Amino acid sequence: MSSKTRIEFDGFEEAISRLTKLNGNVKSISEKALKKTHEIIKQKAEDAITPHNQTHQTEKSLRKEAEIEWVGTVASVKTGFSISEGGLASIFLMYGTPRMKKDQKMYNAFWSKSTQQEVSEAQKEIFYNEIRRLNG
Repeated sequence: MSSKTRIEFDGFEEAISRLTKLNGNVKSISEKALKKTHEIIKQKAEDAITPHNQTHQTEKSLRKEAEIEWVGTVASVKTGFSISEGGLASIFLMYGTPRMKKDQKMYNAFWSKSTQQEVSEAQKEIFYNEIRRLNG
């Protein structure tokens, strides 16, 4: 299961505005925040896939490197498993099948409220640390 994750936290627009006024490098900070996002999700996914490593094929399809993608002024990072590289089983693990219950830990690695909150807090911290640094 592969998805794109963007920067989303309360006060994001304000943080961008403040960084711009301080002549901060918004692109660089955005990429740093997305790399941290990727790192958090990748670690949770690695932990969740461990019990399912019979062939290690799904584990190998986990996106290990953060690939930041820009479309205009919107940045995103691909997280999860590459379906074309053997990650199809990740979908069955996350959502289950008629004969197999879903793996809640695998699902939570990507979609749980706690994961989303952890990602949001990490992104927010990176932005506001940069604002504090630029303010002196």
